[in-house]
Amino acid sequence: MKKYFVLFLCSLILLSFCSCDPGGATMPDGSTQYRQLNISNKKELEFKDEVGNVLLDEKDVAWIYEKYSEDNGYHLILEFTVDGTTELAEATKENIGKEISLFADGEKVFSAMVVAEISEGKIAIIGKASNYKQLMSLSEKITG
Repeated sequence: MKKYFVLFLCSLILLSFCSCDPGGATMPDGSTQYRQLNISNKKELEFKDEVGNVLLDEKDVAWIYEKYSEDNGYHLILEFTVDGTTELAEATKENIGKEISLFADGEKVFSAMVVAEISEGKIAIIGKASNYKQLMSLSEKITG
C-alpha cells in the first residue's frame, strides 16, 4: 500500500511539473510566448536601409518567437545575437527618421520607420501582425 501511495505521489508531482498552458509560457512582462520559431538554414534575411544597404542579416538573429498580450494582441519578436545587438543599435541610431526594411529571400516582408536607437537587441513587429493569420503569414515568410 505504501508503495502505491509513493508511486501516486510521484506521479502527481511529475504531472504538476509537466503540465503547461497550451497557450504558451507567461513572460515577465505578462505576455504569453506561444511559439518559438526556427530560422531555416536556407532562408536569407536582410535588413536594409532606404538606399538598399544591407545593415544586418540572418546570422545576426538569434531567436524569433511569437507572443500574445492583452494590450497589443499577437506580435512577432526578433531577438539578436550579441554582435547583432551592437549592429542593430548602430544601424537604428544612424537611420532615425528613416525606414528600415526586412527582406526574406529577396522579398520585402516588413518595413518600419526608425524612431529611436534600439539598443536592447529585440524588435517587436506589432502593427502588421494585428491578427493571428497575418502573424502566421509573416512568420512563415521570415522563417521559411
